[in-house]
Amino acid sequence: MADTVVLKNGDFFTLADMPNELTAQVTKGGKIRFMLEETGNEWNADFNRSECELTLEHRKGDGAVTGRAVVEVASHVQTPARIELAYGFAGAKSVRLLVYTVGERQAISPIYPKTPVFGMLMAACRKRGITLTDWHIHIRGGMTPELAAEREAACGILSTAMENHGREWEIYDNEKLKAFASRAKAVSVNGHQLPTGIQVNDRDWFRQIDSETRACFDYILADTMIMGKLPSGRDNRLWLDQKIDDVSAWMTAYTAHTLQILNEPISILANPTYLPKEVADGYDELWTDERMKAVISRAVEKGVALEIQAGSPFPRPKFLKMAKAMGAKFSFGTNNFDPTPKDLSRWLEAIEWLDMTADDVWTPTA
Repeated sequence: MADTVVLKNGDFFTLADMPNELTAQVTKGGKIRFMLEETGNEWNADFNRSECELTLEHRKGDGAVTGRAVVEVASHVQTPARIELAYGFAGAKSVRLLVYTVGERQAISPIYPKTPVFGMLMAACRKRGITLTDWHIHIRGGMTPELAAEREAACGILSTAMENHGREWEIYDNEKLKAFASRAKAVSVNGHQLPTGIQVNDRDWFRQIDSETRACFDYILADTMIMGKLPSGRDNRLWLDQKIDDVSAWMTAYTAHTLQILNEPISILANPTYLPKEVADGYDELWTDERMKAVISRAVEKGVALEIQAGSPFPRPKFLKMAKAMGAKFSFGTNNFDPTPKDLSRWLEAIEWLDMTADDVWTPTA
């Protein structure tokens, strides 16, 4: 095998013939997928808009290859994505990945276009006395607190700024969290500071973040989309391919996982009743009335808002209606990947399904 290999779509390698260096050149919007033959676990490189997150993983026995980077799309130049990958067992060689991108950079406007759906949404909120706040704005992919403030000023939907916290994320320690809070709170819009939050991904986060740091944030958001560990020791991200043999047992464990998260001192449960694609077709059978009531009861007991997320099919109308009847509060979020405005049809649908008023909408406690 040559020392350097230019990747093509669909390439795969065995451990024995892994090159020293892999090179990928893609056009904006393109995708490269390649895998190691032994396990079929894919390494994915997906390039779209102006940035992408590149996640690579392979596991064999106790060994592991992992890498993660954010790649900006520039014009005919090498990107910063130079990742040194090494198998996690003694004496294994490292593999270097170089990613090049081709395509013109395009500015992304954070402003919502005045579409019919947007107009109907804002009219419905005015009629019902609802103040819309997007509590799920990630500062990533080119989105900044300043762009979030620009969106609020132009569109009337209140903006926030949020970063991820966890061992496998860029921000983990208290000092980095406080630095982010300070930067975000320096941005004001319409005479007020931008509310600032964190999405917590480790289940012991409340023992890792000290009280002084936690007080810097206006809200704390969590979802259920990371559950357990892989054999490599990394978090199991449920949006990646899953192998679920016993669906019933898995759902029992997943419900317990959801209830555990609701016991944490969080403000918002994002994307409630999410299911990975491998079992999502069984939503109505898996999310029984008993399970839904258990989740809703815990959220009401703990004062945790249930998110209505733009672009997500979860939760289904039955859950939302049950939640309203049981006294739950709801929040709205987009869960953005960059500054591109998302389709807000789901927000409008939920408001109409629930005949929602301002009393149904969550606001932070003082």
